Amino acid sequence: MKRLLLCLALLAPNLAPALEDDSEKPVYIEANSAHYDEKTDTSTYTGKVILIQGSLRVEADKLVAYSPGGEVQKVIAYGKPVRFWRKPKPDEEIHGTAKKAEYYLDKELIVLIGDAVVWQDGNKYASDRIEYDQIKGLIRAGEPTSDTKRVKILLKPKKD
Repeated sequence: MKRLLLCLALLAPNLAPALEDDSEKPVYIEANSAHYDEKTDTSTYTGKVILIQGSLRVEADKLVAYSPGGEVQKVIAYGKPVRFWRKPKPDEEIHGTAKKAEYYLDKELIVLIGDAVVWQDGNKYASDRIEYDQIKGLIRAGEPTSDTKRVKILLKPKKD
């Protein structure tokens, strides 16, 4: 499995970090309903939820935002499926789907869990768990401790 993760890292050199100013953009959330719990600093959004931060867009059925101290630090999205899109470069897009997505704003890390699939530049990565590190431009897939949960990768051939 370690070899597979190394291959993933080597075979995906075209992955690039998100647009530099994305993390400095405000988080915009739209939904059919919203509930804020002041004691836990959590907000729960349901019904056709859309989250936008810079070039990142997340669509989900339900989204829970954790905001200790009033600043959003982590968002967990649930859906059938959750969908995300991001532009690492102005002329490039990465997008993915999963049953659940965890977005850690301070680390610029998206973790897709359950039937996770990520597409970029014609390449496809599928696993039960996929991490997309936007700062380093890395995709990590699979679970090194499991022989039954396999990573599936489809790489398009380079054009001359």
